[in-house]
Formats: sequence, C-alpha cells, structure tokens
Amino acid sequence: MQFTYLKSELKGTFVPSVVFDCLTDARSNDLKVILYIIKTGCCDPLKISADLDISHSAAVSSMLYWTDKGLMYCQEESERKHRRKPAITSEVVATMSSDPGVQALSKNLQLIFGSSLSERHTNQFMSLYLEDCIPVDVILPLAQHNVTRTGVDNPAYIIKIIRSWQKKHKFTNGSDVDVFLALLAEREKVYAKVGEIFTISPDKLTTSEKTVIDRWKEKYNMSFEMIEESFERAGEKADIKYCDGMLKSWSRKGYKTPKDLADEITHITQSRRNIDSQDDFVARARKNIPTIDD
Repeated sequence: MQFTYLKSELKGTFVPSVVFDCLTDARSNDLKVILYIIKTGCCDPLKISADLDISHSAAVSSMLYWTDKGLMYCQEESERKHRRKPAITSEVVATMSSDPGVQALSKNLQLIFGSSLSERHTNQFMSLYLEDCIPVDVILPLAQHNVTRTGVDNPAYIIKIIRSWQKKHKFTNGSDVDVFLALLAEREKVYAKVGEIFTISPDKLTTSEKTVIDRWKEKYNMSFEMIEESFERAGEKADIKYCDGMLKSWSRKGYKTPKDLADEITHITQSRRNIDSQDDFVARARKNIPTIDD
C-alpha cells in the first residue's frame, strides 16, 4: 500500500487536533506512528516498522487507522472503496415496493431512527436486503441494537456496522442475531465486573483487552473468583495481560476454583517435605555407614 500524509501548511512541527481527539481510543502504536510521520514526513511502512521496532502489519494497521481519521490518504484503500457497488436506485426500490421485505424495512426503519430517512439512506438500507441479500429480520434488530448502543442515529454509520457484522458472523436469520446480541449483553456484564476487580471503567477497556476477557469466560471458563485471585496474586504487576498468563496456566492445569490453587500449594509443600525427609534419611544412613577402620 502507498500512503501520503496530508500535512498542514503551517510551518514547524504541528500536531493536528484530531490526534488529541483520538488519545482515548488510539492504540500505543497508532500514536507512535502518526507522531513519527508528523516529525519525519516518511510514509513508508517498512521504514516506519524498522525505525519504531514494530511489525510491518502493525505499521500498516496504524496508517489505515489515521486514513479513516482523515489524516492520511491510501491509494489502494481509496480505489477499493471506489470499486464498491453503488446502492440500488430509487427506481429499483419503487419496482420492489410490493416485496414484504421492502415494506417491513420502510415501516420499521422510521421507528428505529425516529424520523423518515433520506432517499439516499433508504436506498442504502434497501441495498443491504436486495443486493447484499441480508435478511430483514437480521437488518432490523442489528440497526435497533446499534442505534441504542452507540446513541448515533447516523444511518450511514449503522449501515457500515451491519455490513461489517454480517460479513464476520454470517447471520442467516433473526434467531442468529438474538443469540449474538445476548452474547454481547453478557459480555458487557463481564466487562463491568472485571472493571470493578481491576478498578478500570469498562468504557476504558481496549478492544484487545476485551478480547482477552472474552477468552477468560468463553474459553477458559474462569469464574470471577479466579479472575480476582489472579489480580490479587499479581500485586503491582496486576493488569489484563499479566493476569491472562496466570489464568491461561490455571486453565491448562484444570484449576477452576481458588480451592484448586490451595490444594496445589498443599501438594507442592507436601512433596517438598517428602523430598527433604528422604534427603535427611539418606544423610543419616550415610553417617551411620561403618568405615574400613571400624
């Protein structure tokens, strides 16, 4: 990919305000990369990855992040977006007006967004159904969920999320969506509880940290007691990444409760005592072995 930094015309080092606006959700590498680009003007991912000691993919990912924020331009990304098939036209929607799916979308989208959509946004939603072949009972609950979750009533933004989630999860009907949304709701409860343990506000958890927490509950099947135990044992090192190492090890050993950990300590202590006892016995036996002079 070929990137170009759209630098300011102001003289000297200038950090655009959008960088400061993104301090809360930009990753460490994102900030390192954009500050490097601002200072050097270099937009070569290979050189950036070498100079900042990060992977090439991490450099590209960060540059795409700032491309989305309007600070950079990516020719390949621009061409890819340009090649996207346009939304269906109003004429096509009109000819399909008797379709039950089109009727359901027209009726319910106004309720979800609280007002009539523009012709362009209406056509884009219809395109999800008629062109992308996403079922209506998938589109509507996802739209309702994301409008409620984000507080954003921008149809273009909601459409982008629906298309992305559908591509990733491949929902076939409303039941699939119900299961997925129930999982998201349960995850939010877990994030809140883990946030209490680690004294972190759930909305401050990064995407990668949430992925780790999902693994604790959904792969390792760890209880909150075990998560809290890992936090307490970590002491000053207590953070999501460090505790993940402990929980992964405990899961591999089959430990599910703090009692399992206590039993492990008891077992290790007893084993050491047995070894010490054996060593003491051998030492005493050697002491009592008669010499040639005897």
